[in-house]
Order: sequence, then structure tokens, then C-alpha cells
Amino acid sequence: MVWQDFNEKVFRFAVLKHVRQTDIHWDLLLQLPDRPLLATWQIRLDPAAWSRQFQAIPAIAIPDHRLIYLDFQGQIPGDRGHVTHVDGGILNLQRVEENAIRGILRGHELNGPLTLTRTKSDCADVSQRWQLKFGAACQT
Repeated sequence: MVWQDFNEKVFRFAVLKHVRQTDIHWDLLLQLPDRPLLATWQIRLDPAAWSRQFQAIPAIAIPDHRLIYLDFQGQIPGDRGHVTHVDGGILNLQRVEENAIRGILRGHELNGPLTLTRTKSDCADVSQRWQLKFGAACQT
């Protein structure tokens, strides 16, 4: 299903640095139409480097997160680590499909076009594998 008329609604995004014992990654959270939770991807590359990448960055879809995580920072209950709010702001959605999301991030640090595309693979976890392009990489 495709939604394209997003002018009436403001959507938000957040990027959280998630530290858990020896694991460090960043969670990209997007508010999407008609969804009560935030679509979330785990990304291994520091967002400060996203705009310098001219190729797709691997992103793994993880379970949706509650809206509270748009502004949350701190210890996660259940010994699941600690998150730091790295960036957040407005997501100007342009297109949402089952296998692709396109929009423009308007954050404090991240400003520019963003594309998430589900990868094609024969692997069992194909639904979780996505590619992120940000900034200049969206032009290629």
C-alpha cells in the first residue's frame, strides 16, 4: 500500500545510540502513517558518518518501539542497556511502500533525504534486512 499525501500530518523521527554490554549500535525510529508504534531499524554506523557514505548502509528491522522513545534517554528496564538521544526532529514523508520508505529528515544534526529499501535475498530473515541511504547517497 502506498500513501503519498502527507501534507496534513507531521511525522517525527529519532536516532538513539544504544549501548548494551559490548554492543553499540544506533536505532533509527520513524513515525509512519496509520501505525501506533515507531518503525525501527538497528544500524551499526554512527549517524555522523551517514552523510559521508555514497553507498547503502545495512539496516536491520527490529520490533517496533513505543512513541515514548522519540524523546527517551536513559537506562532501559530489564537490563537491556542504555540509550542516548542523538538526534530527532521532523520527518517529511514522500513515499511509504511495503519495501521502501522515502522522506527528508529535518533534525538538529541529520538534515537531508533518506531512503530505506528492503533488500532482496533468499535468506530466512529477508524481511529484516534493509538498506539505508542518506544525503548524497540518495542521488545515486
